[in-house]
This record gives sequence, C-alpha cells and structure tokens, in this order.
Amino acid sequence: MKTPLFRWLPLLGLLLVAALTVFLVRPPRPVPASAPANEFSAYRAQRDVAVLAGQPHSLGSPANAEVRDYLLSRCRELGLSASVQDISVLFAEKGQATAAHVQNVIARLPGRQPGGKAVLVLAHYDSQPHTPGAGDDGAGVAALLETIRALRAGPPLANDVIWLFTDGEEAGLLGARAYAADTARLRREVGVALNFEGRGNAGPSLTFEVSPQNGWVIREYARAVPYPMASSLFYEAYRHLPNNTDFTPLRQAGITGLNFAFVNGYPYYHSPADTPAHLDLGSLQHHGSYLLSLVRHFGTISLANTKGPDETFFNPLGSWLLHYPASWNMPLTQLTISLLILALALAHQRGRLSWGSLLGGLLAWAGALALMLAAGWGLLALVAALYPQYRVFYDSASYNSLTYQLAVLALALSLFTGYYGWLSRYLRPGSLVGGALLGLAVLLGLLQWRAPSSAFLLSWPLLAATLAWGLRVLRAASPTRQPAIGLVDWLLALPAILLLSQVIYLLLIIFGLSLLLLVAVLLLGILLALLLPVLLPVLSSPALPGRRPATSWLLPGLALAEVLVALILGHATRQPTAEQPQQTHLFYALDAAKGQAYWLSASRQPDAWTRHVLTHPQYALLPALFPQPGRPVLQQAAPALALAPAGLTLLADSQLTGGRVVRFLLKPGRPAISSLLLHIGQGSRLRAMRVAGQAVPRAELSSAEQATELTFLAPHPEGEQLELELTGPEPLQLAITTRSLGLPPMPDLPPLPSTLMPAPGYNSFTTQVHQLYQL
Repeated sequence: MKTPLFRWLPLLGLLLVAALTVFLVRPPRPVPASAPANEFSAYRAQRDVAVLAGQPHSLGSPANAEVRDYLLSRCRELGLSASVQDISVLFAEKGQATAAHVQNVIARLPGRQPGGKAVLVLAHYDSQPHTPGAGDDGAGVAALLETIRALRAGPPLANDVIWLFTDGEEAGLLGARAYAADTARLRREVGVALNFEGRGNAGPSLTFEVSPQNGWVIREYARAVPYPMASSLFYEAYRHLPNNTDFTPLRQAGITGLNFAFVNGYPYYHSPADTPAHLDLGSLQHHGSYLLSLVRHFGTISLANTKGPDETFFNPLGSWLLHYPASWNMPLTQLTISLLILALALAHQRGRLSWGSLLGGLLAWAGALALMLAAGWGLLALVAALYPQYRVFYDSASYNSLTYQLAVLALALSLFTGYYGWLSRYLRPGSLVGGALLGLAVLLGLLQWRAPSSAFLLSWPLLAATLAWGLRVLRAASPTRQPAIGLVDWLLALPAILLLSQVIYLLLIIFGLSLLLLVAVLLLGILLALLLPVLLPVLSSPALPGRRPATSWLLPGLALAEVLVALILGHATRQPTAEQPQQTHLFYALDAAKGQAYWLSASRQPDAWTRHVLTHPQYALLPALFPQPGRPVLQQAAPALALAPAGLTLLADSQLTGGRVVRFLLKPGRPAISSLLLHIGQGSRLRAMRVAGQAVPRAELSSAEQATELTFLAPHPEGEQLELELTGPEPLQLAITTRSLGLPPMPDLPPLPSTLMPAPGYNSFTTQVHQLYQL
C-alpha cells in the first residue's frame, strides 16, 4: 500500500519543475573584461554606464549635453563618423501637444556593399528628471557602444549599420519621432531596426515586441541569437496596451524590427536609485548578446524582403525557443477542443459524469476563480491600507513586493485546493475535471479569436490535460473506482507547468502590487484547472474508516501557512534603508496672480519628512490653480515666494474674417526652467496653432468641451514663439505654468535623509509658478 507521502512525491516533482522554469528565466552570466576583443563584455560596457548614468540628465539639461558630447567622442574614438540631428519636434494627440528641441546622435558603420538597406540600432540617452537612468536607458546606450567596439575588432559587415542615440524619449519619443518623420527616406534606407530599453535594472532582456508580419524576422532571430527570450504572448499583450517606446514610430512607418527590454527591478524604474551600482550586469550582457549576434547576422544577409506571415514563438524552458507558423494555431485549437468533446462523451458513456453534473463542474470552476480573485483583491486592499508608503512607487511595486505577491498567490492556492477538496465529497471527479476543462476550452476559443498567435498558452496544456483525463477514463474499471495516477499522467501535466509558471512569474515582475496582479491569480486558477486530472485524486484521497481524508487538508494548510510567513516577512522588511530608500512626493506651486502658494503631494498622507510642511493637509482638488485638476492631491498653504512667472509678449494681432490670429513670445521668466505648460481655454475657438514654426494638426485640437494643452520642454531662455488662429474677436484666456526642477529653499523643510528619495515624474520635486493672461 502506498503511503500518503509517496502519493505526494510526484506533485512535489511538478513543483520543482515549476521552480526550475522560473529559475531559468534569467540573463546569461556577464563576460569579463579580459574576453577576446571581438566578444561583448558587460564589464567593459559597465565603464560607459558609469559615465552615462553618473547623474540625472533629462532633455535640455546641461547634464544631457554632457552625455551627448560623450557619445560623440566615444563614437569618434571607435572610428565612426558621428553627427547631431538638431531639430524642433511637435507631437500632438487628443488635445495634448508636446514640443521640444531634441538632439539625436547618429553614427554610421559602413559595410562592404554600400547602397543597400542598413541595420538601424537605437537606444535613448536622455533620462527622467530625477534618475541617473542606468537601466533606462544607460544600459542600452552602453550596449550599443560596446557592440560597435566588438564589431570593429572583427571583419567588416556587408551592410551598413546606423547607430541612433535618441533624445527626448522620456518626454514622448520625441527624438525617434523626429528621425522617423521622413517615412519615405526611412523605408528606403533601413531594412531592420533593433531597439533596446529598460523598465527596471535587472532580469533577462525580453524580446517583447516585434513588427507585424513577423515571420521573416523571427526565423532570422531564432537562427542568430544565443539566449533568446521571446514570446508571441508578449507581442499580443503589448500591442493592446497604451505603452510606447522609440520602436513605436518605426513600427508605424512600416519598418521591420524587434524591441528588447529587461523588466525586473521595477522599484528602481525612473528612480534616483537607478544607478550604475544597482544595474545587473547579467541584464547588460543579455542586451549585448542580442546586439552583437543580430547585427552580425543582419549585417551579412539581404534586407530586401523582411516581411512574412506571422509566427507563434515562445520559450518552453529557459532560452529554448520554439517557433512555427501562426496558421497552425487554428488546427491545433480545433484538435484540442475536438479531443475534449470526445473525452467528455466517453466519460458520459462510462458513467463518469452526466451532462447536468458537467454544468455543475463548470460553475464550480467559475466559483473557484471568483473566490480566488475576491480574496486576492481583499489582500491587496489590506496591504495598501496597512502600508500606504508603497503607493508612491509605480504600481505599488516596493522592494519587498514579492513577499506580498507570494502571499496573494498562496492564498489563492489554499482556497482553490481546499474548495476542490470539499467539493470532491459531493461531486464526482469526472464532473469537476470535465467542467473545468470545458471552461478552459471556452477561454481557448476566445484567445484564438482575439489573439491567435498566443493561443499556444492554452492549446498545448489543454491538449495534454485532456489526454491525461481521457486516459484515466479509459483505465477506469467502474464509475466509482479511480485508477491510480501513473507516470504518463504526471508527464502530461508538464506542458501546463512549463508554459504557465514562467508567465505567472513575469506578471509578478511587471504588475507590482497593482490590481493587475489579479491577472496572475487568474492564470494560477487556469493552471490549477489544467492540473486537476492529477491534482484532484490527491486532494480527494480516500480516508480511513471514521476519519477525514488523510491528505485533503495538507496542501491548503501548507499554502495558508505560506501566506502568514510571507506577510510576516513583508512586515519585517517594510522599513526603508539607504540602499533601498523610500520614495516621497512633494512640489511647490505658486499662483502669481493671487499671491497664493501651495505644497502639493500625490501621496495620500504625509510621511515623516513631508510632515514638516504638510502639517495639516487636505486631500482635495485645486480648481483655482489648475484649470483641469484631474485627481485630488494632498495640499496645504505655503509661503508665497517672490518667483517670476512666465512672460508673454504679444508680437502680432491680426483680424481675419470671422476671427483673428495672434502671435506671441513666451519667455520662461526664471533660469533653468524645465518646461512651460500652456493651457488654452475655450477649445472650440481655437482653429489652428503653430509652435516653433510647426502646425498642430486640426484634428488634434480639442473640442468645445475641452481645452487644448501644450507642454514645451526645455524652452529656450530667450523664449518660444506661438501662433494661434481663433474664431471670433473675443479675448482668449491663457494659463501658463513654468516648472523648474528642485524645491525652493525653505527653513521648515530639512534636507532629505538617506532613506528617502524623490519619486519619479515631471511634477515631483519641482517648483511651479502659475499665471493667467488674456489676449
């Protein structure tokens, strides 16, 4: 007779496989500086990161100019001709316009066969205002420089390679938009593009975006790359999100390409702590492994025809990449659902389930998902209430967020297993398993419909789970007798473990403690449903006479204990340190017209440092200061300082039939202004707008119900010219806000302690002066 422990050994084996799957989602080891000259070394590239990310260097800042000069110098040291694309850029969308002067650095590595299409490689060299940007995007820029050096140490390539270091990415992809504006030239000159980003400071570099008609580029990618980490699931998910990178304008122009980024270390994203010391050199090495292999590969093949039917691609384990035509997904989905229908019919024929009980099993699984999601939401809400300091981080992704994430998943696991252990006393196993698999088949159909290249995530695991359950039905001697779980059953559980474990892990990294973490809980519910053919017999193992089932409580109990351990560990690590400082948010705003000033914070309550000035704050809107206030902010009156607002000089005022044209000069009013924010009221009266000589498309101007807003980043100290065409002769009200980095010196506000740092963003730790004008 098998002991209860023996029955659990295969389940422990699956857990170890899941752990191995997660463990292998990691970058390669960094190559030392002593490596041969024609290899990429993260340790050599680290020297460039130290210079590039020595201090914050946002668009238009003196530090950004120093980085640009360094790039020009390094490119010339490496034997490349380099130039600066100095251009004014205007981008407008849905009533929001952004303008700036950007300076892209462009270098070219000539090939043996000039005149053909080139390989374009790009990364952005600007940072957000408060971060040195080692991960975003110092690592990408340094990887480009180290790749140039390694290529120069080897034989020349056949095709030209263009190295584009963009400016203004953080302000709205401005440098990339400027480079891609001439789409005809771009398509004529560029065959394939490779963009390198960072959303954090660690982890593997994921190939998270590909261009449409990706068949050719994915096949070439698979041939060239030594450590591929890619998934058409990333591709499908990313193209439905509102996020953009410098690759976006290239993709919109029809350029074939790939987009890479590492996403671990989310608390460091856009943070002052994103320093070279905190950068994972393995992530930098992974960037380089892509760069060197792909540039060498694309540099030696024809780039004349780079489109092909889409492929499905994913990593079953580590960097092992599978890819096949996306057209195979529909037959695979049809085969999987057909086999499930056959298995359901066989189970019904053998008395394992009735059609009514099958519906009960489907509703039972839906109930399990609802229970898991509700519990996960409740636990996240409890953590947010107990630890409000985490909310300052993006998606509440504090340094110890993994402990709470594990608590959420363990709670979901405890509820699912306990729930099914209880249900197994009242419903037959065939009904529970069949109902859950039927629900998964519905989800597979939806996935095939909405995101066909990602249907692999369910089709292969569901096919294996259906086979496992069907074989058990065939082996069953009677409706009441359960066959033993064999080796084949456990092996057929592996596809679900391999594919879903790593996706759940990546979702933990990406979503922090936001409500989107519940997507990981949903995937856990799908994974557990796929494992029901082998899991349910363990949860509903027969009890000894007069006793409860010997093992029905074990897995729920262990999972619940893990919840408590994780919460205790999270509480014990809640305090910030100098190595892992807490983010804090504060800025100063002056209404120059009324002589009123405010301390403002995006936090819901003051911390120990902001409490020096936020002594009796309110959480409310500020309609008098911001015409479109958005969400509420923490606020308190502040001393009104003598700070000059922006200056407006009317240059021309011409009357037109049915309207007028006004041209004026906006001067920053104070030195070192990082941005000018212009709010143009009465959107219906604005017929046209020109900024720095460029027209805002009429379709992007606001409707009657909205105002048009313009942000001019790093304005020229002598001012910027704007021209507005208005309907009607009535005066027009303009609200202009100047924003400079840093807080004004205040005696009540002590220096930041080492355990605190400014939160990311363009409002955080700024001084803003607001003024109204009438034209």
